[in-house]
Amino acid sequence: MLRTHGEPVTVWLDGTDLPARLVHHGTRYRVIDQPTSLPRNPEWPSGISHPPADVILAPGWRVTGRTDAGTVLVFDLRHAPNGWTVEATYA
Repeated sequence: MLRTHGEPVTVWLDGTDLPARLVHHGTRYRVIDQPTSLPRNPEWPSGISHPPADVILAPGWRVTGRTDAGTVLVFDLRHAPNGWTVEATYA
């Protein structure tokens, strides 16, 4: 994993509301796979004996993006109140 900080990202959706393109750190990526829905329920650390039951995460997608130069990254994207964010990036 490269990053996990809720960084802002610009996402374009296709006609079925799935991510099709994104710009992250000024670099354009085209989605090259079928987006996978991210879980809406958080994973709590094992030390929490009574996690809150009413916590629901925003909708999100895991996508693989490729630049025109051929760089490939996997992104975990979440739709936040102020737009899309990158939850995690994998090389």
